[in-house]
Order: sequence, then C-alpha cells, then structure tokens
Amino acid sequence: MNILMVEDHRLVADAMQVMLTEIDSSIRITPCYSTQHALSVIDSGKRFELVLTDLFMPGIDGIGLLVGLRNRDKRIPVVVISGSDDDKYIRTAMENGASGFIPKTLPAAEMISGIRKVLEGGSFFPERFAALDNQLRRGDLPSAGNQNASSLRPGQKQLQVLQLMADGNSNKQISQIVGISEATVKYHTSQLFKLLGVKNRTSCVREAQQRGLINSYEDNSPDTPVA
Repeated sequence: MNILMVEDHRLVADAMQVMLTEIDSSIRITPCYSTQHALSVIDSGKRFELVLTDLFMPGIDGIGLLVGLRNRDKRIPVVVISGSDDDKYIRTAMENGASGFIPKTLPAAEMISGIRKVLEGGSFFPERFAALDNQLRRGDLPSAGNQNASSLRPGQKQLQVLQLMADGNSNKQISQIVGISEATVKYHTSQLFKLLGVKNRTSCVREAQQRGLINSYEDNSPDTPVA
C-alpha cells in the first residue's frame, strides 16, 4: 500500500510515519514537505491508495492540493490532518473532496481508526458534520469545484483561477494546482479583469465576492493559523 504524506514539519512527518506502520507494516510512505512537491510526484504517474495532508503550509495549502488532485481527475482519498478543527476549514475541505478531516489533537488510536475507515472506502469527520458528509456523498450538494460554474463565462477554468486567486495563490502556484502554464493563468486573469470590469487582482477578487461568484475562504482565515 502506497501513501503520499504532505507535511512541512519534518518532525511531525517522522512521527506520522511511525504511527502509520501500526495500520500495516507493509505500508510504503512517500513524504513530501510541500504541496508543490506532492503535485510533481502525482504528475510523475506514481499511484497512491491514500493522501494525508496538512492544512496550513507555506505556498500552496492543503485545500490547494485537493483542488489540484480534482483538476487532474485523481480519485485518491485524501485525509486532512490539522492542528485546527475550526468548522469553516472542515467544511471547505469537505466541499473540495476530502474523505476525512482529523485534528492533530486526537489520540493516536483514534487517528489510526479514522485512517483505516477511509482506506476501507468510508469517510471520517467530526460527528457534527455527519449530515453534510451524507449530503455530499449522495451528491445532494454541489462540490466547491462546481459551485457557481454557470455564473461565469466562458468556463469553469476561469472560475477555478478566480477562486485560487482569492485564496492568495500566486500565478505560479495557480498553474501548479490547475495544471496549466503560467501564461495560460495570465490569460485567464486578463479575461477575468475584462469580464468583471476591473484593473487588478484585488479589485477582481472583491468584485467576484460581491457578485457571489466565489467563496471567501481566505477572508475567514485567522491571522496565525495552526498547522
């Protein structure tokens, strides 16, 4: 069994690897210390049965990884493991396709139980999210990748670029997440400026939020998030 682990703190990554051997001693773990590295490993064609990712990391964060996997049509279960269990982050992870969200404050035995459940094809979220989890698994609610897609023309790619821009990603980071060139990102950005009648990224994001085209994930973030 191959597991991709994305964690920028090496001590935490080492501890996680030790814990994962309790699930199956034959587990092979590929550690990545940034989302950019993780996406490059995914792009190399290596197959994984599970992805474990931190939420807050320098550069592209865990939500960016979820978006990147979706854009690559990679149907790999992803479990977010974070020091924060704030509802807004859990909901954002769920809406972007996460199969689980495990706070780092959970005892190791509960973390292992949650990971096992995901590996068996289930999901693992705090109990208060059971109803939302059921709705998303049944397809009763649109995922974040599909929300408002018809509200923006000419297509969904620009909507994704717009949301990633709002989340604070640079053009280079957006290109890595979406899987397109920086030149294409710049083209989409220029078209968004024309479409929304603005001249810079800040005004573009503000106008898009006022029109209800994108979520306000970044606006809701704390000043100093816990990994």
